[in-house]
Amino acid sequence: MKLFRRTKRVNVGTYTDPIPTPPPDIEAQIEDGVLVALAAVRLAITNRLIVRSLRDGKDYDEQRVRLRVTKEILDLALEKEKDAKRIRKVLETVGDKPGVAIGPDDFRARDAKTLKRRAKVSSGLAARLAELATDPELVGEVADRAHRAFLDEFAVSVAQGVRAFEDSTRGAPLTTMDRTAELQRLSEDLEELSRDRRAAAE
Repeated sequence: MKLFRRTKRVNVGTYTDPIPTPPPDIEAQIEDGVLVALAAVRLAITNRLIVRSLRDGKDYDEQRVRLRVTKEILDLALEKEKDAKRIRKVLETVGDKPGVAIGPDDFRARDAKTLKRRAKVSSGLAARLAELATDPELVGEVADRAHRAFLDEFAVSVAQGVRAFEDSTRGAPLTTMDRTAELQRLSEDLEELSRDRRAAAE
């Protein structure tokens, strides 16, 4: 009968708690929030340009786009200020709730410090966005980048549309009716893309 040999015990050391890391600086969190917010604004403007151009047949209007960028930034600033007010309202009640939370929206006394921090970040981000909305250079940059993104999307769509016009089954160009139908489908595809991007940004 073959005996199993005992394996040597491996010394894996003694567990020690990881060194606690300090929370990120509030100003750094605000600036990160600004980057995310401006990316969302740029995406929203790009989608709007796609829809206005292909569905509504509107030409590019730089002044109109700039105004829209300003409005989008101000809307986000207002949204963040509402968040800050909502969190402060929650803070008024958590002091009377000891113990551990039983859900993501169940805040207790032990969450007060985190909630105060969140309120400061939201309020600071709202103020920063409101300030940036009055900066013509930044507004122009966002508008220009959104326009370039729209042109890139349009160039890809045109290339795809041109390939769609090649009727390999007949070896002849498509008729005017066929081309119109293809362009309509292309417009619908871009509208669907616009909706998907808005949903992803929410």
